[in-house]
Amino acid sequence: MYLMYFDEVKFEEGNPYFFIGGILIKDSIISDVEKSIMKIQFDFFGSSLLKIENELHGKDIFQGKGVYKKRKLPERLKLFEEIAQILIKYKIPIVLICIDVEAHRNKYVTPVKEYSWGLQLALERFSDFLDIEKDIGIVFGDYEKDEVARAIVNFSQFK
Repeated sequence: MYLMYFDEVKFEEGNPYFFIGGILIKDSIISDVEKSIMKIQFDFFGSSLLKIENELHGKDIFQGKGVYKKRKLPERLKLFEEIAQILIKYKIPIVLICIDVEAHRNKYVTPVKEYSWGLQLALERFSDFLDIEKDIGIVFGDYEKDEVARAIVNFSQFK
């Protein structure tokens, strides 16, 4: 079985794209992956307890914001490299969807919401992967109150 996690970067002023991506982790390696991530957290923050002060948020790491504000760029890049090495070491598949929001909205009279369309594409890619692997999986995502509610209704109507 695979555990599949997705998250998104929303379209906003200064970001013309909607991104949604995910990782697919085989259940047999999840404990090793978690230990590796916890080691990175401990080395970087001095603690591996999951709390706001040591969450690994790509946007904050990249932009040097939040708890990464006082960290120099080389230190933050090293953190990205260590995370990438986990993906490589455990051969963790990645799904990434990018939607040019303005182009999408201009192409259709009634365009599908970016979140719904991106989620649909990501779930299709997860499903295709599981078909190839002849395995099953479960999907997890962060809670986006309005978006998730709409997506659930949309997907429940699709049979």
